[in-house]
Amino acid sequence: MRTKTIKDAKLIVKVEGYKDTKKIKTVSIFDNRSQKYLTDEFIQERNVRHFLDLNDMKETLNWNLNGDSSKYQFKWGQSGKTHSEGLCYIFE
Repeated sequence: MRTKTIKDAKLIVKVEGYKDTKKIKTVSIFDNRSQKYLTDEFIQERNVRHFLDLNDMKETLNWNLNGDSSKYQFKWGQSGKTHSEGLCYIFE
């Protein structure tokens, strides 16, 4: 079985985690296949705007975006005083 790399992801979801509430919010979704950002309307329709925690985010994103949760990857990036940014990689 071939190991999935980030460039093989079908969607890349940028999120922000807020330190005071511990909640996570979707900032944007990039479709790696078409090389375009998906609209805010798409994010609302798929109900992938807010998450309670990391586990909720993983399950919701994979279920609502038709991803394979066994291939899911998540990485925290920059952190500030009030929030942190992260990237979720959704695979088929």
